[in-house]
Amino acid sequence: MRLSDVISKEACNKGRQFELDLLKFILIIRLAPVHVFIDSAQPGALDVLGIPYFYDSVLGGVIGPTRFMILMGVGLGYSRHGSAKEVFRRGIKIGIIGFLLNVFRFLIPSLVGFGITGDAERYLEPLPFLFFGNDILQFASLAMMLMALFLHFKLTPEKIFGVSLLMSLAGNFVRNVDFHSIPLNIIFGHFIGVEDKSEETFIFSDFPLIIWFLFYAFGYFLGKYYTHLKDKNKFYAIVSPICIIVSVVFIIWEIHGGFGMMMGEGVNVFYHMTTPEAFVCIMAFLGLLGIYNFISPYIPEKLHKPIEAVSRNVNSIYCIHWVLVWWTVDLAVYCIKGDTYLKYSYAFLIGYAITVVSIILAHFWSKFKAERKAAYEKKK
Repeated sequence: MRLSDVISKEACNKGRQFELDLLKFILIIRLAPVHVFIDSAQPGALDVLGIPYFYDSVLGGVIGPTRFMILMGVGLGYSRHGSAKEVFRRGIKIGIIGFLLNVFRFLIPSLVGFGITGDAERYLEPLPFLFFGNDILQFASLAMMLMALFLHFKLTPEKIFGVSLLMSLAGNFVRNVDFHSIPLNIIFGHFIGVEDKSEETFIFSDFPLIIWFLFYAFGYFLGKYYTHLKDKNKFYAIVSPICIIVSVVFIIWEIHGGFGMMMGEGVNVFYHMTTPEAFVCIMAFLGLLGIYNFISPYIPEKLHKPIEAVSRNVNSIYCIHWVLVWWTVDLAVYCIKGDTYLKYSYAFLIGYAITVVSIILAHFWSKFKAERKAAYEKKK
């Protein structure tokens, strides 16, 4: 088979791609259960094979955030608003949303929890890191601003991906760094892999830019070429089996060996993954996307619009679900029980209940924004 049988010189695969929406939809409905299981697990449960480990290190690890970042890059590759200025503005907006999320997710419930329980160790001591640390929205903000810089200098998707690869390689040598200063660890944790070695604080950089930018850059590279795919079935028939076999074998090897990106909390947590591990995550993404591509024609047409709608509301659902998780598990459950430990069945039910509520609230928020925008346009 020739390359020209799969890829066209001209863009021919435009518009929304249902397999991408389906993949994002599946990721979204797992968000709340993953975070409920993480917050409600018994001590040590995240580090041994079992249901909490599966939700944390598998669903919430190798096949979770990496795919969101790749999809974010694919979206940029398809976007009609992908100029450097527009991407930079989007990065600033995401940064502001991340700050506001931390106010409602961490600051307010922590102060309420301390007011109710008087437990400073639980609610006040970790607050500076939780509030100022680098979660996925903070990373997305920095990644967009860095991407805007590259776009300003008119770097091609290939060159941007090449720079991201160099960043990832450099990240192999600046992982688990300790500046022995809480402010410095928090600040530099946004850019490189930081971990406080004293075990007296809560500082661990979750999404350091130097390591994670690779996923966003790959997504942008993929998105640009995805528009030129004229036969996705042929493409995935070749790519997906290879990617699935390699990634599954590698993941099982790491789980069995007890090292690398599949581990739970600790020095080898997947946030500070090596470059080969990052490529395994990319291969896992391509492998699964191929599966979704082949099953997409069998999804009833009446489900396409709801799936697409949920996919469009990913940012709102993400923010809403996190607020609900913290107010439910870390505040309500802790204040009632004196701890956050839940039976697996309760964690499962609470997680998916929060998912449903988050999707519904995000739908009405999206509707409200659309009506407000229409009213504004009418006044002009």
